[in-house]
Amino acid sequence: MVLNLQTDQVIRFTKEECSNDFSLALSLPHINENQLQTLFPIVSNLLKDFIKLPQSLLIFNSNKWSASQAVIEANLKSLPLKTLQDYDQESLFGRLVIHKNDKTELITGILHQLDNGVLTLHISPMLSNPKLWFLLKSCLICKNISIKSALNAERFKGKLETSETYLSTKIILVSNRFQIDELTQIDPEFTQVASLFIELPRDLISTDSNIQHMKSFCSTLIQQKNIKPLNKDGYKALFHYLSSQCEHQKRLLFAPRLIENVLHYAQLFNEHTEMISDKDIESVLHIQDEAQSQARMFSEQALIEKQINLQFSNKKIGQINGLSVVELIGSPTEFGEIFRISASDMIGDGEIIDVERKVELAGNIHAKSTLIVQGYLNHFFTHIVNFPFSCNIVFEQSYQESDGDSASLAVLLATTSCYSHLPIQQNLFVTGALDQHGNVLAIGGINHKIKAVVRLFQLGLLNDPVTILMPKANQVNLMLEIETLELINDDKINIFGIEHCNQAFPIALETTFEEIIKLINERINTLQKNDQSDSSSYICKLFSFFR
Repeated sequence: MVLNLQTDQVIRFTKEECSNDFSLALSLPHINENQLQTLFPIVSNLLKDFIKLPQSLLIFNSNKWSASQAVIEANLKSLPLKTLQDYDQESLFGRLVIHKNDKTELITGILHQLDNGVLTLHISPMLSNPKLWFLLKSCLICKNISIKSALNAERFKGKLETSETYLSTKIILVSNRFQIDELTQIDPEFTQVASLFIELPRDLISTDSNIQHMKSFCSTLIQQKNIKPLNKDGYKALFHYLSSQCEHQKRLLFAPRLIENVLHYAQLFNEHTEMISDKDIESVLHIQDEAQSQARMFSEQALIEKQINLQFSNKKIGQINGLSVVELIGSPTEFGEIFRISASDMIGDGEIIDVERKVELAGNIHAKSTLIVQGYLNHFFTHIVNFPFSCNIVFEQSYQESDGDSASLAVLLATTSCYSHLPIQQNLFVTGALDQHGNVLAIGGINHKIKAVVRLFQLGLLNDPVTILMPKANQVNLMLEIETLELINDDKINIFGIEHCNQAFPIALETTFEEIIKLINERINTLQKNDQSDSSSYICKLFSFFR
């Protein structure tokens, strides 16, 4: 379906444009090389350089992959390696034992024992017990391990023998940026320690070469963990999942532990065949999704029972269906949800009254987006001294705080529908941010939002074709599931990528933006003529009264 406008064409996304098919790249032969060196060469090289440099501390920002595994992959296996997730003063610096004859004995800690090795520490114990950080900091600055750092050293009242050990251990401190900031709050002079910083990306670009290396990595992981091998479709499903976790067609999540967990789980659905298939991967993802879908089920039940008032057919003035993402606190789940935006006009001064903001149910970004819509629309009526209308915008049946600018395009369409008295198609779902020139900007959570529309078909609430308007810039973020792709292929769901808000009006209101501005101007002229007529009649009556 192509809609011809004045200068632009709005083209419906095809099934192929709404996902990424890894079949061709996965059919290429494996590459047996060092995976870290190939996929993340900067990380690998810096780890090797760290061993040779005088700095004893490396800050390693790694969320999805353990730093110890990165050290192993960097071909540092010849060095003594140790990883500690949980530790205390005794395990790091040793313990001082005081005998009855006042003689002392030092039971050494890991820093003494790991001579010329690499010790990987997670930062969390240091944040809960800052003393550990200050003791370690002292060792790093002085380049030696003092006996005063050992547990119980402060309890010994006599003079301690001067026993110091040269710090030959390289320390990798694993943390994220929030934890580094917390450590900086604890110790503002944190940077006194000469250190290197390295960040392992959570994802990588899905080039043919990287996909081959990722496939080789998965194959090696399968052999090491004694997991059933994947067939061709199984690899395709796994890589689709890793790409969907990044919400990007050109990127893959690099998370060995996650991959291992998914494959172990997939084996439970595969008892009678020798290879894991795409059906096994999909079964794992489905059951994991269902296990954390209670909040979503409540939302769907409200739709089925008509407790949420939505309209999916015919036309309506000042009413449009928006798409949002619900994020639950303390839970790893998020899901898309449909909500209704309604607009009602009144005599005013051109203000778009954001009810959500007025009652403090919306954040600053939401308020900013509404003001952008108001400024963009009012720009076309600068020839009028006093724009005579205002508009109330309400997110209907919204009872919790919300924020974001992804409803900007929907608000603009609802407002212009209200001002022009033109109805909006109700089989339409809209998401997209706006700038003050009317350009439609990218938003987040696009796959969750489209999935919310798909669930309407699954619940039996939709049977007829529907249209989704979204930013064209988000096309690269589309990683839709098989069921969604089938609905797109059957023309049940028609997704249009919008670059400018002008492209949305012929679809939503079946006319151009210029015609809508013309209708609003005509309505303003009619209102002004009526006001002038009423004023003339009043003056005549007043003049007659004084005669």
